[in-house]
Amino acid sequence: MPIKVSVNPSRLAWNHFRAVSSIPDTEEEAQVNPEMAPIQNVRPQSVGKRFRLPSLTLSVTINSHKTLVLKTASKTKELLQHEQGHLDLLVLVTRALARDLENLEADSVDELATLLEQAKTLHDERAQAIDAAYDDETEHSRNRLKQATWDRAIAQALRDPKASKVVDVLL
Repeated sequence: MPIKVSVNPSRLAWNHFRAVSSIPDTEEEAQVNPEMAPIQNVRPQSVGKRFRLPSLTLSVTINSHKTLVLKTASKTKELLQHEQGHLDLLVLVTRALARDLENLEADSVDELATLLEQAKTLHDERAQAIDAAYDDETEHSRNRLKQATWDRAIAQALRDPKASKVVDVLL
């Protein structure tokens, strides 16, 4: 069954960020907090004696309470593009999760639920790892050469619905 991914907003603007005096535990000037909405109320479908997930949509949104920009920050297009990269990376990981979920099949509803949780955990770990690699390599957007490399790789992956890597990091 097809599993789709929706994103809202798909493009960030500075009005999506809440202006604050400081951002706890970081020296960043801005941070976006993209999230995948929980998968709830799923009724498995039986296919013969096996169970699969029904058609559904995975939603990626931003947590507006945790999407922050310093009042003193220079709200540049480069900084906004870096934050967009964080959102886009979660979209790519969510697409990879959707592909995996489309192929899940189990002998029981309980087994399907276990496989679903395992897939979500795997992709959550991948999302955290790729997000950390992105910030480390780009130095939170300060390394312009690495930022440009990531920007190109993210854009290329977004154009490929079957992308499985970004800058050699698994999705």
